[in-house]
Amino acid sequence: YLANQQIQVITGTPGNRKISVADCYTEDAPDGCIINGMIMDADAVVAASEMITGDDFYQRQYGILFDAMVELYNEGKPVDVLTLQERLKMKDVPEEFSSIEFISELVSSVPTSANVRHYAQTVSDDATLRRLIRVNEEIANTCYQHRESLDEIMNTTEKRIFDVLQKKSTDEYVPIKDV
Repeated sequence: YLANQQIQVITGTPGNRKISVADCYTEDAPDGCIINGMIMDADAVVAASEMITGDDFYQRQYGILFDAMVELYNEGKPVDVLTLQERLKMKDVPEEFSSIEFISELVSSVPTSANVRHYAQTVSDDATLRRLIRVNEEIANTCYQHRESLDEIMNTTEKRIFDVLQKKSTDEYVPIKDV
């Protein structure tokens, strides 16, 4: 899934990339599967929002949809195609991702919301891996530049890795209702 991230881009109209049930199971498109499930079931909004944030999605358009849906849910508004489209238009989201056609196609492409937690875990894990990759690249650049002392580099490295680990551990809390 991560290896294909750089070349897999969704552009244009919804017809360019239809998400199928098979895509969800092959981990090719857990982002879209989460959004599908959240539109179909309010419990899926809760389940996904306990595990991930909009920033965890690789494909930013899904992160925007996710954040809008969580906002609607938290405001006590229905998370349906029409309210979501209205919210996206209020946020000036481009038409190709806020159109009724795009959102409706998302809903019709996966018939169940049963595996939202699995897809959210996949998105969370991939987001953590991307953070680690980014931090490691920055650490390597700092080492190659050799502008700081070894102790400063080691302290900065430790802090940056700890920050990634801390973000991961806060994603793994257990809601009180599950205790």
